[in-house]
Amino acid sequence: MPKIKVKKGSVSLDMTAMCDVAFLLLTFFVLTAKAKPMEPVEVTTPSSIVDLPVPDVDVITLLIDDKGRTFVNLDNKNDSRQYWLDNMKDQFKFSVNAEQTKNFVNGGPIGVPVANLPEYLSADTKKKKEIDKTTLGIPLDSSNTDANQLKDWIINARRANQGAKVVIKADQKAPYASIKKVMKTLQDQGVDRFSLLTSQGSAD
Repeated sequence: MPKIKVKKGSVSLDMTAMCDVAFLLLTFFVLTAKAKPMEPVEVTTPSSIVDLPVPDVDVITLLIDDKGRTFVNLDNKNDSRQYWLDNMKDQFKFSVNAEQTKNFVNGGPIGVPVANLPEYLSADTKKKKEIDKTTLGIPLDSSNTDANQLKDWIINARRANQGAKVVIKADQKAPYASIKKVMKTLQDQGVDRFSLLTSQGSAD
């Protein structure tokens, strides 16, 4: 009895649904992603062979540029920047409007004295860049605790996010005296564990 041959047809897959899902996911990530604020100064960190990852959230970052100027930043996890600003307002008795508050919450590192903060938050992007170029950074006088505003920024940042780790990102040409002042400010607050951010170097 002869065998019945079944015709083999090509299998076709409808990829329309897959494409729709891919574009939906892409749209979701584009709309929900937050751009990382640009740093006010360019910092070239020294190289190191140590490869320990630094988290992107729960971090208090202290930037020290090649001139020794210090900037401070805190990521905005759980609205921590809003609490950070509120703590500073309560301590230094200054006020900011809704637009200035929004600019602070969505902004990046701060490198101006507290007295100049409202003006800095009202400036447009071009004006902020000019201020960042000419500012002397956060006032940091290790011999006078009342004039050491970096201490206050760090204290209030730690209150806003108690689990935040401290990271020092210093330029490879930054004066050692400036780095030493920042480290002493941390140690005076009992912060003995902090990270020094470096770039990945060769082990040779």
